[in-house]
Amino acid sequence: MKILFYHKNLQPPEQDILERAAQRKHMLKKTFWWEAALFLLTAIGGTLLFLFSPVLMKIPMLGVIVPIRNSVWENLKLLFFPTALMALLRYLFTGNLQKGIVTTYMESFLISVSGFIIGHYLCAGILGTEYFPADMLLFYSCVILLVRYIRTHADRQKKNSLPGFLILILLTSCFIYFTYHMPPDIGLFRDITLSRQ
Repeated sequence: MKILFYHKNLQPPEQDILERAAQRKHMLKKTFWWEAALFLLTAIGGTLLFLFSPVLMKIPMLGVIVPIRNSVWENLKLLFFPTALMALLRYLFTGNLQKGIVTTYMESFLISVSGFIIGHYLCAGILGTEYFPADMLLFYSCVILLVRYIRTHADRQKKNSLPGFLILILLTSCFIYFTYHMPPDIGLFRDITLSRQ
């Protein structure tokens, strides 16, 4: 289990550039499996949730984690819930060593979601309609952005995970509320029609 742990404060206070580079390389080796698991869970899990959502949304409790409508907001569940699960698991296993890991995960999620929303509306505006292959390519690009951000910021974490937990609770509450209640009539929540060309 030592491979999964890293602690920023274990480094000596003064190091030269070569020592810091060697320590960063060592840290990236230790956290590789966490990022690989996040990528696989989000990419494969998100794809399976999307493909089986017509069946899974008939189960009321699963409606929270699967898209029940075809809107941009509902598709964000495919990024959020696997990321939230991995953030909580990583905090459980490395929370006393990586104090700000949940905040890092939530920052990464917000950046990748911003990219997904901007990319979706940009592609829809350029192409004139929403295309399924373009949305899937955008989803996988956002998963790569998510993992890349976490990987590059793993050694520059915040001091605690409280802001991350607040964002996690707020977003989870919003996803639950808008699953069972009618969301506002704005573009983010409107159903989109995907062309499968």
